[in-house]
Amino acid sequence: MKSNGQRRSVEVFDTPSGLGGSHTVEVVADLGNNRVRVRVWYGRATATGWEAWKDWDGYRFETDRASLTNKRTLPLFK
Repeated sequence: MKSNGQRRSVEVFDTPSGLGGSHTVEVVADLGNNRVRVRVWYGRATATGWEAWKDWDGYRFETDRASLTNKRTLPLFK
């Protein structure tokens, strides 16, 4: 669903961060051979849209599709 050209939500997964926790990520490209490029969503939904926390939000990396768990919809607006 879109409003004024903005996405209202994204489909996300959890994947290990390699730092003892996990990242919430969106698949942005299928690279073949069960590999995907993902974008980290790090921040919070507000009434005016996504409030990015700059430490990790927007970071992209490649991972195995098998490492993606907990598929869900992340609202970008509160």
